[in-house]
Amino acid sequence: MIEAPPLLSVRGLRTEFLTPRGVVRAADGVDFEINEGEVLGLVGESGCGKSVTALSIMYLIPSPPGRIASGEIWFKGVNLLAGVKREVLVRRGLWGRPKIVRNERLLRQHRARMSKVRGREMSMIFQEPMASLNPVLSIGYQIAEVLIYQRRKEICDRLLGGHELVSDDLDLFRQAVTNPDPAERERFLAEFCLRIAVPVSRVTAIVEGAGLSLEERVERLRHMVARGRIRIRWFLELVRELDDLESEVTSRDWRLVSGVGTTEDRRRQLAARARYRSRQLAFRALMALPIVRRALMRPIEEEARRRVLDLLKTVRIPEATKVYRAYPHELSGGMQQRAMIAMALACDPVMMIADEPTTSLDVTTQAQILRLIQDLRGRTKSAILYITHDLAVIAELCDRVAVMYAGKIVEDASVKDLFAEPLHPYTQGLLESIVSLDRQVSIGVPLPTIAGTVPDLARPPTGCRFHPRCKYAFDRCKAEEPRLLVQGQGRRVACFLYEEGGSRAAGATSRE
Repeated sequence: MIEAPPLLSVRGLRTEFLTPRGVVRAADGVDFEINEGEVLGLVGESGCGKSVTALSIMYLIPSPPGRIASGEIWFKGVNLLAGVKREVLVRRGLWGRPKIVRNERLLRQHRARMSKVRGREMSMIFQEPMASLNPVLSIGYQIAEVLIYQRRKEICDRLLGGHELVSDDLDLFRQAVTNPDPAERERFLAEFCLRIAVPVSRVTAIVEGAGLSLEERVERLRHMVARGRIRIRWFLELVRELDDLESEVTSRDWRLVSGVGTTEDRRRQLAARARYRSRQLAFRALMALPIVRRALMRPIEEEARRRVLDLLKTVRIPEATKVYRAYPHELSGGMQQRAMIAMALACDPVMMIADEPTTSLDVTTQAQILRLIQDLRGRTKSAILYITHDLAVIAELCDRVAVMYAGKIVEDASVKDLFAEPLHPYTQGLLESIVSLDRQVSIGVPLPTIAGTVPDLARPPTGCRFHPRCKYAFDRCKAEEPRLLVQGQGRRVACFLYEEGGSRAAGATSRE
């Protein structure tokens, strides 16, 4: 049986920042893999390069002062870092000072390709939601914007196929017709119109129709929706074809720049690009007229709003219609983070990166968000790269864990193996520093800690970067850098206490 290739494979990733103190390599030769549907925990102290690794995968490193110097990130058969070495270079400027030189043409091309991966195939839940959400745009608009940009084809397919009124829709419509409270009727009507993507003004006439039964009103509603969509059918078909062609051009471009494309890919890309440009001219001509744009895009925008309401309910946000219209500052931290999760889920990505999504929240809200992520994991089957300091979260949520120290992966193992028998001294120190009710602690004795701090990555120590803090360090650790060595099935460790395929060197503990 042929084993399926990993969904994401990071190989030799090096990301560096140019600072007044010199070049800081925040990620220095990072290697790990994530399989489909798997949750990989990335753990380590602050300053070890976890967030920089995540931002490098998403191609969100600010330049200047940063750049991805080398490495490969293979995702669904293409290298997301193809050609990255030529995009941002470090040159010597005046008085010999290094400076960053950008190739704007190559950067634009790479960003255009990545814009069809970010959000669509791979998404990210950021650490601080208030710093990631736009404060002047409503929550619903920001999530709908992702759908309109990345999922227009699917929206057009749904509109062309029509929206069948389901029992939930009919319940809302019945409440909008029969509820005695005018305010409640208005609320139910607003939510109903968002669900079926029809303007409130058009449905109000049907709701207030005198002498009509509920069934007659439903039939009028169906007729109105169908007639409105037939009128702009040609535009929906144009948008769907445009998105199909754009996706084909981008996917074949990725294959070609990654070095896995064929002459057939080149031929099909050129043909698709020619058709795409002709359709794009027609689309841009229509969008140049504000009145025409509003009329044609309204069904697409309203269908996106309907999907946003479903997403807000999926992440357990109460009163989804109210939150849709709210601004970020009107929500609590937990609600903001739920909105960020809804945005990450908007396009059903095959992989999500969660960069310490609960760090800024109180303990109760943290537990709620973690339970939500666990439930969504089972529902969406997406692979997740979960970055955290909390080993308890790793044990509860993840399948495998990669331990990172000073820009490098020092241990990679299944959660069960790592907690049962940590190999690297750094991993052992992290686990020993956890306070446990099962462990007896003497009164007056300090709790276990790892001596020292993470080294300055502008001037990292020679050899093994952990050796100044390691109680097992010996001469070789100070002079030579260890490699990640295989230690049994699905396990690797970068430490000289272990020979390749072997176990801990005899007498290592005596070198304390």
